Amino acid sequence: MTINVMDEYLEILKKYINKYMKLIFEYRYSKEICERYISKYIDVRYYDFYKEELDQGLTLRKKVMHILRKESEKLGEIYPENVNNINNMCLFFYYIMYFDNVIYCKNKEKQIENIYKLRIKLLNKENEEIKTELNQLFTEWNNEKENFFEKFEDKEFNIKISNYKNSKNVYRINLEHKIKFPILFSEIAINKAFNTGLINEDKLYIEYYLTALKIIKDIVKQDFKKQYIVEFADSLLSKEKKIKGILNIIDNPVIQEKINLKIRYEKYMQYKNEIHELMRKGYKIAIIVDNSFEVNYTNLEKLDLFSYVLVSNTLYKYYEILDYDKIAGKIIEI
Repeated sequence: MTINVMDEYLEILKKYINKYMKLIFEYRYSKEICERYISKYIDVRYYDFYKEELDQGLTLRKKVMHILRKESEKLGEIYPENVNNINNMCLFFYYIMYFDNVIYCKNKEKQIENIYKLRIKLLNKENEEIKTELNQLFTEWNNEKENFFEKFEDKEFNIKISNYKNSKNVYRINLEHKIKFPILFSEIAINKAFNTGLINEDKLYIEYYLTALKIIKDIVKQDFKKQYIVEFADSLLSKEKKIKGILNIIDNPVIQEKINLKIRYEKYMQYKNEIHELMRKGYKIAIIVDNSFEVNYTNLEKLDLFSYVLVSNTLYKYYEILDYDKIAGKIIEI
């Protein structure tokens, strides 16, 4: 059974935000209100939603607070009798960003002291012990995040990330192994075994886990621009159960937005329905144009379906493909 990496990471986030709010508000805590705020926070912080709505000159901190205040207004209309609690919870959400790498936290104790003072001001609760409890809570949260990343680490494998020469913010992912084989095996034989058959399929489990973790780390650092092109085993297109298990690892909107499955045009023509179904489910396809591609207007139009079009300069009619303006921003030379 595979793990959906982003969903599991966000469950940790939700758990600790709820613990934090319960600690602050005690009997005044409202799970329903807290969950509404968490949902909006994740939309801005992790999914980078509202890009069109918000001023792109705003810092992530200001974007988050802008959306949370709007949600506060909506909640106040729904629960007018609870408006003070709603507004107060919004204010305490600000400090989540210090412990979720949105705002640089130079001094954890200082921010805990600020939370303590705000609690006295808004809730009239003066309890020194909460500082110790908050410190323990944020330490536990940080430890659980570190353990989350560590459990996916593998001493035998790592991903190599490399640039495409003519594309900014688009990177090639290759899974590398550190397995030592007896000297009687040639490098060619090892590579052939590693990139064919069941091994070619099964190595995707590792590649997708490691790539999903890299994307989460990018987002934690507030980098939403990077795109990754990963390997894909064509043989999976005829294995419904196995492909579902492997793709479950990256079956999350934010991960799907940044991962592109690399498929040859020849295989696209063979498994067109299956690939279109993947695209309907949110997966992005980077198509490798090979010599099976017949250059005509209809086929060139089809290339616009894909997130990226990978083209070799040794390809027949290479320049005709490059000259098709509609896909100019998607072409990557390989």
